[in-house]
Amino acid sequence: MDDILHASIAQIAAQIRKGEISPVELIEGTLGAIDRYEPQLNAFITVFHEESLERAREAEAEIRNGKDLGPLHGMPIALKDIIYVQGTHSTAGSNFFSEESPQFDAALVSKLRDAGANIIGKTNLHEFAFGVTTENPHFGATANPWDTARVPGGSSGGSAAAVVAGCCAGALGSDTGGSIRIPAAVCGHVGLKPTFGRVSVYGVLELAQSLDTVGPMCRYVHDVALMMNTLAGYDPRDVHSENQPVLDYTEGLDQPIRGRRAGIPKQHFFDNVDPEVERLVREAIKVLEELGVDIVELDLPSAEAGHEVTLTLLMAEAGQFHQERLATHREDYGVDVRELLEDGLALSATDYVKAVRVREVARREFSQAFEAVDCILSPTAPVPAPLRSTHDLSGGSESNRIRPRLTRNTRLINLLGLPSISVPCGFAQVGSSDSDEGLPVGLQISGPWWSEKTLLHIAHAYERATSWHTVNVKREA
Repeated sequence: MDDILHASIAQIAAQIRKGEISPVELIEGTLGAIDRYEPQLNAFITVFHEESLERAREAEAEIRNGKDLGPLHGMPIALKDIIYVQGTHSTAGSNFFSEESPQFDAALVSKLRDAGANIIGKTNLHEFAFGVTTENPHFGATANPWDTARVPGGSSGGSAAAVVAGCCAGALGSDTGGSIRIPAAVCGHVGLKPTFGRVSVYGVLELAQSLDTVGPMCRYVHDVALMMNTLAGYDPRDVHSENQPVLDYTEGLDQPIRGRRAGIPKQHFFDNVDPEVERLVREAIKVLEELGVDIVELDLPSAEAGHEVTLTLLMAEAGQFHQERLATHREDYGVDVRELLEDGLALSATDYVKAVRVREVARREFSQAFEAVDCILSPTAPVPAPLRSTHDLSGGSESNRIRPRLTRNTRLINLLGLPSISVPCGFAQVGSSDSDEGLPVGLQISGPWWSEKTLLHIAHAYERATSWHTVNVKREA
């Protein structure tokens, strides 16, 4: 059973159709994995034990009777706990919604259900999705499956830990400044931040309205493509949703990538990077070059300024969203999130306008760069997973100290609304780590607007040429 829990969605789906495993056995095995690893990982806030077993029995009967809804039919999928599921708590990692339940499903939940997916639980996150460590003062810290003394990244750290430990076949996370890609990088799985407006955020609790995206987190690139086939599409209920053509993201995925052009930024993205991370990313770039990708250097002088002002927009928009709640229930927030929200409320309209102007300059500069290249390559996170905090999470703000470096290469992508995928590219040797293999490192592949299919194509080719995704994770018994 352990092998099947770490297989790809496509492999599991094939075994279900052959009768080698049933949807019920799959869910029972997944729930068993959650029970086994949850004491060490704390990846979940809510697990739907009875509901997911009942849905598995329904899926088993449907498939047996010829009602096959596709590769996600019967698959255990976890949701970051800012995504609404009707009649169940959506805590957002806070204490504010412990007695409330949404009265409707998020658009993404409806799409997953229509595809036959089995929602197995709601995953832990940094409070209100505003942090990079998933150290939550209300629900406890989530641990990195490779080394439980380290963070899984954030804010979608629970989803990342669940995927890597085999506690779901795939998961959804949100990404406002890197919160899908950073956990993907430091936990060693694949995570895609779609183009802003590509995937509906209707029914997803807001953090920063001009930056928020939701996307898939899986063990394999092909799995991400399968999930995008279900998730992508226009939703008139989401004011930022764009009515762009929906592609088959799995079509042509195995085709060669020879002739693609990739840019290596001269500025920002390789500054202040851990030497082991840079070494592994440079080796990954060489692999792509051997696969026929033309590598060119790019001038992106606005990158540093764009990175800096993204936090201005994020804090200002998050502060505005939380303003009333913060005024009346200040002490109910964790210290690190409260600090950021209050800093956001202290920003002026002038600060916001200046940030918007920098975004416009950077957007034009990147648009011109993408006339010459298909994608931009960089480290996802400049460092391997940092150690977890040892202090009382309710009384400190350690995560804000490490936030600038961990988000250094991801925030700018959110500012511009670009799609970006993180794919494992090796293991960094860190002397203080308990992991014999080392700690995962991610290669970030970013592209022009609506280029998810191209990014998946390149990432899949790299994945097939390497073996990082086949390494079994070290798990605590």
